[in-house]
Amino acid sequence: MNIIDAIKDENLFRPFLGKLQSWRNWLTALRVLYGLPLYRPGRRTVQQCTGRDWSRLPRAGFETGLFLTGRRSGKSRCAAIIGAYEAALAGHERRLAKGERGVVPVISPTKYQSRIVRDYIRSIFETPLLRNEVKAETRDGFELHSGTRIEILAGDWRTVRGYTLLAAIVEEACFFGYDAESKVKNDSELIRALKPSLATVGGKLICISSPYARKGWCYQQWKRHYGRDDAKVLVWNCPSRTMNPTLPQAVVDEAIAEDMQAARSEYLGEFRDDVAEFLPRTVIERLVMAGRVELLPQRSISYVAFADLSGGRHDDAALAVAHREERKVVVDCVKRYRPPFNPHEVVAQMAHELRRYGVRRVTGDNYAAEFVAGAFESCGIRYTKAPKAKSVLYAELLPRLCSNEIELPDSEPLVSQLAGLERRTRSGGRDIIDHPPGGHDDLANAVAGVADVACTRRPLVGAFPRLDDSDTDNIAMTRALWSRLIG
Repeated sequence: MNIIDAIKDENLFRPFLGKLQSWRNWLTALRVLYGLPLYRPGRRTVQQCTGRDWSRLPRAGFETGLFLTGRRSGKSRCAAIIGAYEAALAGHERRLAKGERGVVPVISPTKYQSRIVRDYIRSIFETPLLRNEVKAETRDGFELHSGTRIEILAGDWRTVRGYTLLAAIVEEACFFGYDAESKVKNDSELIRALKPSLATVGGKLICISSPYARKGWCYQQWKRHYGRDDAKVLVWNCPSRTMNPTLPQAVVDEAIAEDMQAARSEYLGEFRDDVAEFLPRTVIERLVMAGRVELLPQRSISYVAFADLSGGRHDDAALAVAHREERKVVVDCVKRYRPPFNPHEVVAQMAHELRRYGVRRVTGDNYAAEFVAGAFESCGIRYTKAPKAKSVLYAELLPRLCSNEIELPDSEPLVSQLAGLERRTRSGGRDIIDHPPGGHDDLANAVAGVADVACTRRPLVGAFPRLDDSDTDNIAMTRALWSRLIG
């Protein structure tokens, strides 16, 4: 039984989808993916969504499918159909060795996103012919009597190794690596780990996502395979309403009126032109001093510090301490304070770290400036608002990173935040550099700020240079001047 027959069967997948009329274009996409015959109405859809000649599609279908469609297009439910079919009806278990268990993982940047597809798949197994196939339930999935498991796997390239995968569903594939907690640096890293696990049974790799930035595996696949008749990867790219005609046009129009660039990505299925990578991860990683988490304070060194504060409910707070060695900025210490927390307690902890390094003055952002300044003042630390905006600090950090003029501690969250920064083009020619939606940049901001403070010369009004004992003439002159000043 092929997947289209299973969808049309009232005892299999049909109850999950309901009326098939609105799923017509998704059925065409599945025919292309599995190498099934196309009917005439679907041929134009193939040309529209793949840029390919339908008559030159491979008869065996595709092992890898990348579906880049807008939000509310039904892609998660279609991915669930593929997962259920591959787990229960495709017959992959015949290719497994004795004692070998097949797994159909649902992988997303977060487990919460994975649960959406997992719950869809589980609801499919409530239909009459599939209800008795479920053997056991777990917190992150369920097991079939055939031994196959449908399981949520967090976006971690290490967790997918060692499994035999019958198929793999990657949800929101364009958004891996943006969250500071993500254990996957980018979508390319995850796909490299998945493909060997699929090789034994020839399982399908199904990646679904709304398009986002022009970088990573998804963008490279789109660039390399979309519109090419000889491509071995199916890239299906179209607006939300192409795949889901029940989506009200008013919803799309409202999104376009509010933010054109965002709507083109969210609903029109287009990669964003206004989002670019700030700096490749490889450049940042070569500046990391492997194994150096923190440098102990030394009395002979003058340190500077920068703090990034928050309200303590959602965002982290961060502190960075650094010093200057000739032309190079050495970041001695970075501290991260995870929410929820009491801001007063975090300021006290920061003040303790600052006193360790002999720092009596800290620079920071403008978050609740009066409150933060007062809190530091009560701890004996002077707080100064940074004169430069965050985007300016990042822009000035870029040449220091590229010219190896900074040493970073061995902190994976810091590297991930710096690598996840995006440059967004705005009207008037001014670029905004910031973390992606849902991401964090507290450590990155603290490091950019402390690098700026370390490289800014501050004249010391009324101070005298440090003199050696051998400089007797200057010492005598300095003593005479002090005597006249103090009477």
